[in-house]
Amino acid sequence: MLKVDRISRRYGSRLALKDLSFQAGEHEIIALMGRNGAGKSTLMNILTGYLAPSEGQAFIGGHDVQSEPLAARRLVGYLPETPPLYPDMTVREYLTYCARLKGIAAKAIKAEVSQVIERTGLKEYTNRLSRALSKGYRQRLGMAQALLGSPALLVLDEPGSGLDPLQMVQMRELIVSAAKGCTVLLSSHILSEVTNVCTRALVLEAGQLRYDGPMSTLLEGENALRVVYQGAEGIPDALRTLPGVRRVRELPEEAGALELLGEPGSDLRRAVSQCVTDNGGILLELSPQRGGLESAFLRLLDDGKEAAQ
Repeated sequence: MLKVDRISRRYGSRLALKDLSFQAGEHEIIALMGRNGAGKSTLMNILTGYLAPSEGQAFIGGHDVQSEPLAARRLVGYLPETPPLYPDMTVREYLTYCARLKGIAAKAIKAEVSQVIERTGLKEYTNRLSRALSKGYRQRLGMAQALLGSPALLVLDEPGSGLDPLQMVQMRELIVSAAKGCTVLLSSHILSEVTNVCTRALVLEAGQLRYDGPMSTLLEGENALRVVYQGAEGIPDALRTLPGVRRVRELPEEAGALELLGEPGSDLRRAVSQCVTDNGGILLELSPQRGGLESAFLRLLDDGKEAAQ
């Protein structure tokens, strides 16, 4: 459904995306992750036709977004971080207008608009002006316009922004339901939102793809131990030599405290305890640290930094 082939994008001398390639099949829900400035918005703008790549190609449903822009855009539903609403239009008027812009047949517009209103929980607000909606319901209205026309690719930029906990659950259910008929690319800083709906993760750093794989694998990679000891100064170096240890980081806020990152699935507690004792130390604490996606995400980027040095 989606193919990105060696895309690069320059803003003057700055390279926002560098040689980016990946593919996405039907019904996938993919998390697009990265720090601010990593290139997420640039990629979404290219896929939705707002920007042209400096190099490379992107295809949606087999259509090149540059040489066949209208055909590609017809397959895309897009929810930007700030939905482009018209304050003096009611919910139904706005969606009807968007349906006409998308080229939906006139005889099908009324039914299509009613369907997305029902799916997004806006039925009670059909005749309310968009300026009178709360932030959460404005977000729902933006989602409704993105769903018009049953897009093959749904691009969502912070879809949970402004939603209360109940609305967040409803939005997740809506995204999962939408994925039954399309591919979803979702960018969000709300990591719980990402882990609850996405099965695959793309992690960008400095315009490059740092990780592309199952969300479960990224989370399984989060295998860390907190080690606190007293004793010889050489213990961190000794721990780095243990089989299965990927990285040892000293924690500056506490003397003798370390964070040890192991290979996925490995249990290093016995080896770490023995190593500390053999090197003249006294082990004060040895505890697993499973910080979830946020911790795994930060460690992934830190590992990339160290590899580049």
